[in-house]
Amino acid sequence: MPVTDYDTRIEADAADLYRREDRTEFFGNVQIEQGNDRLEADHATYLKGANTLDADGNVYLEQPGLRVTGSTMHYNLESKQGTATQTEFRLTDPVARGTASTAELLNADQSRYDDVRYTTCPPGNNGWQVEAKELEIDQSTGVGVAHNAKLRFKGVPFIYLPYVSFPIDDRRKSGFLPPTIGSSTNSGADIAIPYYFNIAPNMDATFTPRIMSKRGILLGGEFRYLTENNQGEIRAELLPSDSEQGPGESDTRGAANMLLNGTPAPRWSYDINLNYVSDNDYIDDLGNSLAATSAKHQERRGDIRYYGSGWSFLGRAQQYQTIDNTIAVSDRPYSRLPQLLLNLERPDQAMGLTYHLRTEYVHFGHSLDSKVKGERFDLQPGISLPMRRPWGFLTPKLSLRHTRYSLENQTAGLSDSPDRTLPTFSLDSGLYFDRAGNWFGNAITHTLEPRLFYLYIPEEDQSDLPDFDTADLDFSFANLFRENRFSGTDKVGDANQLTTALTTRGLSTTTGEELFRASIGQIFYFRDRDVQLLSSGAVTNEDSSSIVAEVSAKLTRNWRAQAGVQWNPHADVDATEKNAFGIHYLDDKQRILNLTYRFTDGTIEQTDLSARWPITHQLHAVGRWNYSLLHKKSMETFAGIEYESCCWVSRFVVRDYRSDANAEGNLALFLQLELKGLTSLGDKIDQFLERGILGYRTDN
Repeated sequence: MPVTDYDTRIEADAADLYRREDRTEFFGNVQIEQGNDRLEADHATYLKGANTLDADGNVYLEQPGLRVTGSTMHYNLESKQGTATQTEFRLTDPVARGTASTAELLNADQSRYDDVRYTTCPPGNNGWQVEAKELEIDQSTGVGVAHNAKLRFKGVPFIYLPYVSFPIDDRRKSGFLPPTIGSSTNSGADIAIPYYFNIAPNMDATFTPRIMSKRGILLGGEFRYLTENNQGEIRAELLPSDSEQGPGESDTRGAANMLLNGTPAPRWSYDINLNYVSDNDYIDDLGNSLAATSAKHQERRGDIRYYGSGWSFLGRAQQYQTIDNTIAVSDRPYSRLPQLLLNLERPDQAMGLTYHLRTEYVHFGHSLDSKVKGERFDLQPGISLPMRRPWGFLTPKLSLRHTRYSLENQTAGLSDSPDRTLPTFSLDSGLYFDRAGNWFGNAITHTLEPRLFYLYIPEEDQSDLPDFDTADLDFSFANLFRENRFSGTDKVGDANQLTTALTTRGLSTTTGEELFRASIGQIFYFRDRDVQLLSSGAVTNEDSSSIVAEVSAKLTRNWRAQAGVQWNPHADVDATEKNAFGIHYLDDKQRILNLTYRFTDGTIEQTDLSARWPITHQLHAVGRWNYSLLHKKSMETFAGIEYESCCWVSRFVVRDYRSDANAEGNLALFLQLELKGLTSLGDKIDQFLERGILGYRTDN
């Protein structure tokens, strides 16, 4: 029979009303609804004056975010408070469940449980459980607090904590984070125990003591902030006494890093990147063993930018700390204190012209007092006329570059204020042909795109100019169409040349996706190239450049491949200067196979094999082997296994790596146990695998 009392509705098979006692007994299929709350039981007693229910027999209570079953329950319909015995409970957002001898509902958001077992595993699977004398859950703050708790994995207890506070959802909270445990030949046993400070919704900090059996205790810290227009990270580490340091070396070591960026005002932005290490071996010795350790310079840079309408401005201060002892002091990079750069690009002007302007001022400094240093001013205005049609394009461009220096420590006999003025003319043109085609059963648009690029720059002797930031550009297909064969500003290559290139593509008719692309190109020279990076460099007199070709293709839904070659037609032997090949497999089940080969004559010859492949439905093998054929050494090798169930993931990796070909190998072991919905114990192997295996990803 239905009984309605304001917003409370009670239904049952039968009921007895006791007016003098202001009490009602309900029997059989009792259902009580009040707002979003629902209670079911075999029998219930309702006291109208107290607005309470005493239910027994298959009791079930459902509230937003929480479901509780039990043998008995006392519940206050007004305050939402109640107590249940012999209970099972379930959180619905996030999903978690457990059992308890007693469950106490304190209000709509908070509950407390005695003799509890808690897990995020689905019913029928208790891969991991928290057993506690008492557990408090606050859904409003997303925090759980357990007293006298044991963490069981596969039924085996392996951690006991008299008190532990943990998140039950993705919200942040202060407290200890899972420890990181590893081992390497550099540092021995390595344990880090971070403590997290949730300072504010947009600000936090982490303090991390790190204990290394061979070196001692390292203290690390990190501070982060995020506002509407600004964000930053500041990190620092200090090892007061490194027991592995040799005689004459300071045993106090440390490092610091600051990354700040933001947009303080409309059109304005800034970017600051400051780095410091106490000594040249710090990163190799004390860097995270799962991170790259091959950095040669630590950058210290501050940028401020303004973006106008068709123009931009950059102000920069930049220095480097060189941490590779093999680099001579004279060969270390210059500082820019400051660099001021203005770029202008104004298309669609009179008669369809585009105006260009690049102007730069830099003051270059150097740690070696005798090194040439000073100021450089560079001005390059230009004009072009882009003409585009659906079937092709033609773009003539003319510019004039003037560069002037004011130098200290200039080579004897050379001017302290040399300058250079050179015009540049280029003509870029291309055609576009297409037809319908077929690619492995897919309808495609097949294109043919020939391109010609003519470049003329007169020759001028630039041997009296310094070399602050200039280098030979890497020869590649994209660089066939550059106006200067050098990077930087100190050298402008003389040119009277024509680039010929051909590209063909296959574009899916239905999606527009590029299914394959092949390109080939070569430069034909009409005169020798007299300007070289070094004043003593030999004149280059071949009538054509090396031939560059690139191919990439989506072979099937899961297979991709790419290849490239640079071939010198003038070489009698070793005509292949560069080549590379790669084939990649990736499917929806995260089965991954990558195989690449890279060769640069006299510099690099490497093979790189990486994979993630199933052994069983839940067990995967992961690994990488990066081998230098040039040095006949493995640069990096790691292998491991990854097991994933519905509520936990375990990863184990053995890694042997060296930062360069001359370095000693470093063997390290890593173990990670991730309990979904609770915590992750051990090193962040998942992030390391994302960097080391192309295509690897986690859904966390």
